[in-house]
Amino acid sequence: MGISNNINVYIENSKIRGKLARWKKSFVNYYITPPAGANIQKDDLHFQIEKAAESWNSYLRENGLPIHFQEVSNALSADIIVHRVKVGRVYEGMCKYLSVINDEIKKVSVEIGLPNEFSGKNTTDLSIYCAIMHEFGHALGLGHGVDIDDIMFVPHRKNISTPSENDIFVLREIYK
Repeated sequence: MGISNNINVYIENSKIRGKLARWKKSFVNYYITPPAGANIQKDDLHFQIEKAAESWNSYLRENGLPIHFQEVSNALSADIIVHRVKVGRVYEGMCKYLSVINDEIKKVSVEIGLPNEFSGKNTTDLSIYCAIMHEFGHALGLGHGVDIDDIMFVPHRKNISTPSENDIFVLREIYK
């Protein structure tokens, strides 16, 4: 498919306060909040989040990018906290930059949707996995994409779970 003619729009969409922001460390620690009221440590959502982090790590390695996700067992040592929320009518995920200093991302909160029978949305394991991939893309510093095949395109297609050439191009710009 090649790089979009609108790649500069994607780059602009990725700026935070006018700058491309990135993690300035090799490993970004993430912590997954446990299920509410449950005595189990890992559930299906936890495994989907781990799978998404490993998928991103694979794409990042393949493309020579110097950043990777690493799960940690407590919130205090995490750079990214992944929260579980009921899916609303508008989104299945949300990434919030809690601390960005100059062009360095320091702390992120990611909300991942759990199925909610009252939302009117048809959520599936695939749609939630794709939402996780999209939100982890934001956590890496990506803004919204410009082509429908970009993992970062909005409205997000629920079957896109692989970064596009555009996604990788912008990541290279961010982490060069």
